[in-house]
Amino acid sequence: MKLICLKKDLKEAVSICDRISSKNLNLPILSNILLDAEGKDLKLTSTNLELGAEIIIPARIESKGKITVPAGIFNSFLSNISGSDQINLEVQNNNLVISTTNNSTLIKSQPIDDFPNLPKLKQDNKFSLPVFDFISGLKTVFYSCAASAIKPEISSVYLYSKKTDMLTFTATDSFRLAEKKINYFFPELGPILIPFKTVVEIIRIFEGKEGKLDILFNKNQINIIKDNIIFISRLTDGIFPDYNQIIPKKFIADVIINKNIFIDSLKISGLFSGKLNELNMAVNSEDGFFTIKTSNNEFGENISKIPAKITGESVKTTFNHKYIYDCLPNINSEEIILRFSGEGKPLLITGAQDNTFQYLVMPMSV
Repeated sequence: MKLICLKKDLKEAVSICDRISSKNLNLPILSNILLDAEGKDLKLTSTNLELGAEIIIPARIESKGKITVPAGIFNSFLSNISGSDQINLEVQNNNLVISTTNNSTLIKSQPIDDFPNLPKLKQDNKFSLPVFDFISGLKTVFYSCAASAIKPEISSVYLYSKKTDMLTFTATDSFRLAEKKINYFFPELGPILIPFKTVVEIIRIFEGKEGKLDILFNKNQINIIKDNIIFISRLTDGIFPDYNQIIPKKFIADVIINKNIFIDSLKISGLFSGKLNELNMAVNSEDGFFTIKTSNNEFGENISKIPAKITGESVKTTFNHKYIYDCLPNINSEEIILRFSGEGKPLLITGAQDNTFQYLVMPMSV
C-alpha cells in the first residue's frame, strides 16, 4: 500500500475512528483502525463490536493494500504533527510508514485477518431527514436518559413515527421525561431504542454538518450515512415504558414566565441548593408572583420572586433543581409554561410558543 492524502481529511477520519475503537484485552485488534486503499479512496474502519464507523477519504493511490494500526497512537501523531498539508502513507515490512516534508514515522501493525467485518443493512427500512433536525431531536432529550445501564431501555432514546404521529424523540430516567416532536411523518419508523453512548457519538460526529442523513434500521441495528461516513450501532433490546399514562391530564395551576429570567434565577438559586438539589416552588395566585427558594446549611439561602401570569390555584411543591434547569435551553420559546398538577405531584414544562417539546418532572419528598 502506498498513497498520498490531505492531512485534514485523514486527521478528521482517524479522530472519529479513535473514539469508537476500544481497548479489549481479549480482542486487541479492536484498538486498531483498518486502512484499505483501493481505486481513488482510502477507507478507514474501526469498531468496538457495539459501535462501528467506516469513513472514506480521497487519496492518490500508487499501490493498493490493507493494514491495521493502533488508533490511539495514530490519532495522537496526527494531532501533533505540523507543516505539510499532505501526508504519505506506505506499508513497509508490514508496518505503516507516515512521512511529510520534515517528518517520518513508523507505526507497527497487526494482522488484518483478525479485524471484524462491519455489518451493513439493506435499504428496506430507511428514512432521510436534515442533519440539523435529527441532531436537534437527540440533543433536546438525551440528557434525560438513565445514567445506569441496569435498565438499558431507559438508558436509551426512544424514537418512533407513524402516519398520524410526528417523528418523536423521548428519554426518561424515571425521575423526569423529555419528549420532542419534529414535523416529519414516517409511516414505518420504529419504535427503536438508541443507546445513550451511541447518541453521544452521533452528536459528536454529525453535529454541524449540512444536508441530509440517511438512516437505516432493523430491530437490532442502526446505520447512519452522511456523504463519506457510515456509522453503525447496535440498538437496545427492550420495551420503553408507556409514558403517556404518567403525563397528567388535569392541572390546578398554570404559570407563564419569561424563560431567560427563570434561567438567571435558577443559576443564583443553584448556589444555595442543598445536598439533594432541592428547589422549593410556590405559586401565589393572588399576588402574580412565582417564588423559588433554596437553602443550604453551610452557605445560606436564596429566594427569588419572578413576575408571572398565573391561572388557577396557589400551590407549593419541591423539585430537583438540576432537573428543572436541564430542560430550559431546549425550549424554543421566550416564555415557558409551568403546569402544576398539585402538591407533591408531577410538573409539566412546555414552551408558550412551542408545543413540540414537553418535559415532565417528578416531585421530591423532603
